[in-house]
Amino acid sequence: MTIDLAGHRNLGDAFGERVASGPDRPALTIYRGSAATEHPTLTAAELHRRARLRAAALSARFTPGDRVLLALPSGPELVELYLACLIAGLVAVPVPVPGSSTVAGERVAAIARDCAPSLAVASGEDREAVAERLRDHGLGEVPVEEPGEVAPGEAAEPPQGAYRPGPDTLGVLQYSSGSTGTPKGVMLTHGDILADIAALAADCGATPGDAFGIWIPLHHDMGLFGMLTTALLSGGHLVMMPPGDFVRRPVEWLRLLGEYGCAFTAAPNFAFDMCTRHIPDAQLEGLDLSGLRVAFNGSEPIHVPTMTAFTKRFATAGLRPDALSPAYGMAEATVYVTVTPPGAVPTVLVVDPRRLEDAEAPELHVTSGGDGREVVGHSAPRPHGVELRIVDPRTGRTLPERAIGEIWLRGPGIGRGYWNQPELSARTFAARRADDDDTAATETPWFRSGDLGALLDGELYVTGRIKELLIVHGRNLFPQDLEQEARAAHPALAGFNGAAFSVPAPDERIVLVHEIDNRLPAEELPVVAAAVIRRLTVAFGVPVRNVVLVRRGGVRRTTSGKIQRAAMREQFLAGGVQALHAELDPGLPRSAQAGAQ
Repeated sequence: MTIDLAGHRNLGDAFGERVASGPDRPALTIYRGSAATEHPTLTAAELHRRARLRAAALSARFTPGDRVLLALPSGPELVELYLACLIAGLVAVPVPVPGSSTVAGERVAAIARDCAPSLAVASGEDREAVAERLRDHGLGEVPVEEPGEVAPGEAAEPPQGAYRPGPDTLGVLQYSSGSTGTPKGVMLTHGDILADIAALAADCGATPGDAFGIWIPLHHDMGLFGMLTTALLSGGHLVMMPPGDFVRRPVEWLRLLGEYGCAFTAAPNFAFDMCTRHIPDAQLEGLDLSGLRVAFNGSEPIHVPTMTAFTKRFATAGLRPDALSPAYGMAEATVYVTVTPPGAVPTVLVVDPRRLEDAEAPELHVTSGGDGREVVGHSAPRPHGVELRIVDPRTGRTLPERAIGEIWLRGPGIGRGYWNQPELSARTFAARRADDDDTAATETPWFRSGDLGALLDGELYVTGRIKELLIVHGRNLFPQDLEQEARAAHPALAGFNGAAFSVPAPDERIVLVHEIDNRLPAEELPVVAAAVIRRLTVAFGVPVRNVVLVRRGGVRRTTSGKIQRAAMREQFLAGGVQALHAELDPGLPRSAQAGAQ
């Protein structure tokens, strides 16, 4: 049975119809770990009842279009209030729990300043943390409240003529990850979200009754839309566990998937790597991943060896060889652009790195001998999804197959711009190609993703980000490639994060800041740095003389785990990187050298 979301006026109506078709089915479960005997579960009807009661309470206090900051952990209250905002015509603004880290607290404050919420909701100690952040930034008048309990009984039917959101009503401000700059609020309407979820559900084959299992937080677009909203609108069952539980015991994610027979899950590349490296053989016993049809790998660059190793390691638990599906999407497109179709093994090409890195005319050139750089394909969007073109970012002209350029998108699911940033929105969401004809003026404009990629034989290959690209000696180098290669240089770096970026000194020079195992003796640090320098210089054919080793947590990441390379570059240039050891070129700026000692 396929999922039909066409014709719905808003997300609340779509969810209500799905509830009516199966009110007693489980809709939401909070997984408390394999040692627990009970896992709280809400049926579709109970979740709908709670959401409608919360919507009625919010409607009595606020005006449609008001923003509601949701600073709650992934749990029933967050899901209920998210749905309540959609039903009431308020704008849901999901944010990370502020007490989880300094980065999370900074992000909450930045988002609150940007969107000026009418209400913030947080629980326990987080409520005071949010209130303090808002007071510190001149937003002390914003009420910060506990989610509260839901009263018994049914919500009254809205009176005749009561406000109902339409397809063009703003539903969610989804803040981008901030991996390349300050978070920006993507404006997503009810129609945008419905269109994107319909495409995702159709392309991944979601059917009523399918279970979705996740640990990724719901303030992230992959969690909120890719998993939660897709499950709710397809008649599925979402099973959630706290992100911290996954970090402490990665095997619990896989046990969740097996216990509930989950057909779908999603995570960034690093999560699959953690499972492969940190789950011992003894914990494989009893795992059953045979029901998993699609495991989306997205949100950060996809490492082919990680996919291969995960698939091989967990084959004994019934994992299908085609289960891992490279996914490409972003908050500006709600979440979903394209995935490898279920049942298809991802295409992997081995390409000539010299042609890939040519700064003047980069392209995908498949090598004949099998030596080179591995890149993974994503199927191009299907007919009911967005249009996709590869465009020269300098000239605005469409590029042919194999040529690497900027990925431009248009069509259903693309957001309406960035909140309160009309000039940036016009440049990013209203682009025109130089080779469009005169009729293009009346057509939907293009969204400039900022991502680099190429099309070949119907597949999209994503190669990097324009803002993070390192141009050295006429070559384009991708930071994720240097970071992956560095981790292979010494065992003490395996499983830790690195950030590669370029700095002017006065020419462009590469710097790598990398976390290291804190237990390593101090006398071993120069050995590690030298090993990294040797490996990167040989592997990429350019001198990489600047390596800074820092403690775990010394490399900044977004709350969804993406490396904040731009922030690390600024911190390094300001002399703010606290190094355990540094090998630095004397030609670097003095402030950077002083900080990295």
